[in-house]
Amino acid sequence: MSFEEYKQGISALNCEDNSDWINKVSCWVEKEPGYNIYIFQVIVEDERDLEKYYETITAAIATEFQINLEKTIEKWNIYLIFECKKRISEELKGKVEQDKYSTRKMVWDSLKENELGDKNYIKNRLLYLYIDTDERNTVEEIPLLEKIKSIDLDLFQAIKNADKDISQLVAIYLGGNLNEQKD
Repeated sequence: MSFEEYKQGISALNCEDNSDWINKVSCWVEKEPGYNIYIFQVIVEDERDLEKYYETITAAIATEFQINLEKTIEKWNIYLIFECKKRISEELKGKVEQDKYSTRKMVWDSLKENELGDKNYIKNRLLYLYIDTDERNTVEEIPLLEKIKSIDLDLFQAIKNADKDISQLVAIYLGGNLNEQKD
């Protein structure tokens, strides 16, 4: 497996129509046995920049790059990652990431300067799963119900009274009591 810059990805998108944003885009390829995974990385300045460009970039990838791929597995393994130092609203993040057209989209915000545009950062965050077992072993194990009780007492009460009717449970969780009345 090899993760490297893929200049042909940018070349495919490089036309006059895309001149507003082409300098914000990098393309990477992860070479797997028998197929490739393509990753387009876009560095945006802020939320406005993301909203302005994400649909256009997605469409360009679909019509100028993806359409030329021959292997189905490659057509369905294209990632479009937007990176930003600033925070992006959950609403816009959701809109972009839930857009199923052409590519799998991700929005990574609040990045540090050394993470933004970094080859190793994108490779590790997207392609590799790392579990720190030392940290996991030092965490004090607390029963799930105790954790829920410490975070959300109403939810704990609803779970604790699981033998009740669903409407009563909802009333308890929403701040009522067993008679479905507000406390």
